[in-house]
Amino acid sequence: MSQNNDDRRLPLRGLDGANPLGFLAAVGTLTLLDARTNDGKRIVRMRWEETAQGWRPSLQGFDGSESDLCDVMEKLLKDAPVASLQVGGLAEGKKISNKFPFAAGRFRDALTERAGDQTARLEADLLAGLGSDLYPDPKSGDFQCTAFKMVRSGDSSGQGLLHYAKVIQEGCDRLALERTLFRPWDYRDEGYSLRWDPIENQSYALRWRNPSTSRLGTMAGANSLAFEALRCLPCALVESKVQTTGFQDIDGRKYFAWPIWTTWVTAVTMRSLLALREIRRTPLDRRALVARGIREVFSAEVIRPNQYYSNFAPAQPLD
Repeated sequence: MSQNNDDRRLPLRGLDGANPLGFLAAVGTLTLLDARTNDGKRIVRMRWEETAQGWRPSLQGFDGSESDLCDVMEKLLKDAPVASLQVGGLAEGKKISNKFPFAAGRFRDALTERAGDQTARLEADLLAGLGSDLYPDPKSGDFQCTAFKMVRSGDSSGQGLLHYAKVIQEGCDRLALERTLFRPWDYRDEGYSLRWDPIENQSYALRWRNPSTSRLGTMAGANSLAFEALRCLPCALVESKVQTTGFQDIDGRKYFAWPIWTTWVTAVTMRSLLALREIRRTPLDRRALVARGIREVFSAEVIRPNQYYSNFAPAQPLD
């Protein structure tokens, strides 16, 4: 980890490290910026800073203003590889079905096509974050997918996670990114979300008005950036079951845990921190974590308000 004392930093005031969507959006931001700077330009780093509003990330190594970053991120999202968002597309009659997960064979073909191709590294990383073709579901034949799939496998139009991500990305403009990165979140965007924000758990009993006649908006910029974080959260087989980086099962309940670090780190180091076994051990070994630059660890339970969707519960700091 770098101890560079460079004072030039750009705080991302809109991203809350205690919100899984905010944290993932920060990870996605650094991931995209790192891919941009692999051509020899200055390396961008990130750390978290404790403020009156909570944990907020800052960037080091980005030579530009807030406005410049919004311009850059808009371009990076528009230029991000999208072929992997279409690998599940299957013609059914006169429409394209994009259910997720889909047949393991089609997923295997996509993985094979990108294996060893350095120009397709971003897409290969994304596919690794989507699941594994080994040990398909014995009933459906579909591959085992990421624990971040919290939307329906296929809605009434046959659309699932990858279609949602593609539509969100296409509708994400510069203003949406500015409101995500630098402003208090206003949830005024319409359209799909990935259901990674705990506020989206709008169970009927928890609402002050009828959910059939009112609808919470979303943050398109946050969802677009957060989806890019899947490139840093690969899936791996544990025996015959797929496990997603950052997730663990405790007494039949699933949790996502993530670290808050206060030392400047690159995207490569960030990937290592996300995979640390120590952040999922209880009680936490605070001394060992501080030695790695980690000041806090948050955990959010995955809850299922119904048979179609999942949500994160509000996060809690781990002891």
